[in-house]
Amino acid sequence: MARNVPVIASEAPGNYLTGALWNANIKAMGDFLMGSSGNGSPRFRGYAQTVQSILDATWTALTIDTEAYDSDNGHSTTTNSSRYTVQVPGTYLITGTAAFAANATGNRAVRLSVNGVAIIGSFVKTLAATATHSSAVATVAHAVCVAGDYIEVYGYQNSGVGPPGLSTAAASDVAPSLSVTWISG
Repeated sequence: MARNVPVIASEAPGNYLTGALWNANIKAMGDFLMGSSGNGSPRFRGYAQTVQSILDATWTALTIDTEAYDSDNGHSTTTNSSRYTVQVPGTYLITGTAAFAANATGNRAVRLSVNGVAIIGSFVKTLAATATHSSAVATVAHAVCVAGDYIEVYGYQNSGVGPPGLSTAAASDVAPSLSVTWISG
């Protein structure tokens, strides 16, 4: 369910600050920003524990099948599992990682998107690692979103492998991942 950012009310000079006014305004904003119980500013982090085949020379939304945390239930591990759906409007800090199985040919790349459209400046590319080492590419961007927008991390490879394509890596420290953190309204 979508939440709204609390709004601090303004009061006329001479009015008294009551406990009810304090709780409805100052405490509510503090709870939203700092977190209180299951509340707090929206945040999500997920990663892949299952490998995914990425077709040669094709941008592919990466599956995020495991959640570290999801404060607002914006992600599903079963339906559209590549997406985090924004529940609270605002500016978000987004971090994404694409991780690939060992292969020494071609390039590896990552980018972030909102509603399937690449975020300008989020594209990062590198050469493949080696035939015996997996590789990962990470990127970071800010995006202004409204409730219902969805955020994804995309991976790309042009190793010439396939079909079905080169697999992602899904190990304890080398895996596709997506983190989304609300930073302002």
